Amino acid sequence: MLVYHLPGTFETREDHLDLLWEAGATGLEERAGLIRAYFDEETELPEAIRDGEWRQEADQDWLAEFKANLRPVQAGRVTIVPPWLRAEIPAGQVGLVIEPGMAFGTGHHATTRMAVEALSDLNLDGQTILDVGTGSGVLAIAGALLGAGYALGVDIDPITIPIAEENARDNAVPEGRTAFMVGTLGDDLPGDVVADGVFDVLVANLYAELHDLLAGAYVGHLRPGGPLILTGILTGKLPLVQDALDREGFTDVQVRTDGEWALVTARAGE
Repeated sequence: MLVYHLPGTFETREDHLDLLWEAGATGLEERAGLIRAYFDEETELPEAIRDGEWRQEADQDWLAEFKANLRPVQAGRVTIVPPWLRAEIPAGQVGLVIEPGMAFGTGHHATTRMAVEALSDLNLDGQTILDVGTGSGVLAIAGALLGAGYALGVDIDPITIPIAEENARDNAVPEGRTAFMVGTLGDDLPGDVVADGVFDVLVANLYAELHDLLAGAYVGHLRPGGPLILTGILTGKLPLVQDALDREGFTDVQVRTDGEWALVTARAGE
């Protein structure tokens, strides 16, 4: 078996994971401060990931090992698990089942976990939620399972939509409580459930520069006083996001960090 050992973790080298897949990796595993990328043959790699080392190793079932090492993730009132760990959802917790690898956002990344925790801190009963950059749909689905009356997930990548819809079905979200569509802020959002595209809660797992660009649109899609939850932010880029929120009149801005990642919560101006 041919394995490329790359220094770092899934979090510290998140931007490089796609490069490994594009180079032909058949699987990725994080172990002891290394990313192990499995290949059928040695190949030319992009310069950004050439600081690793090729090694020939004895064959092993890397997928079985990955599954064996994956544990439930508790995020406030929600416990996120892969399908084979459903039985390990603690009593009293809201279970959220996501198949790892289907799309970004399984709960094992700090950004997703912090966003679910922030949703869990809110009283969502009957609320409407807009999930921008929905990916696997995990945040919209978490909101619905926590009591939201309606959660809409939007993403510019069309491949994510059927995945998010399948995840909602797998979690037995009642029909009509979630919806997913290709798009972003500024597009026409469905008005049959949420009048004028204005939601009670807005959550976005993007990156700092996009939060800066979209801050004005966040105001237009969030009711006055409504909670805003922003994640996907490297701590070094926090000032960019904080300045954008100040510029657009958001209040009660608070920051949580986990390693190099930050989550920012705020409320739309009244």
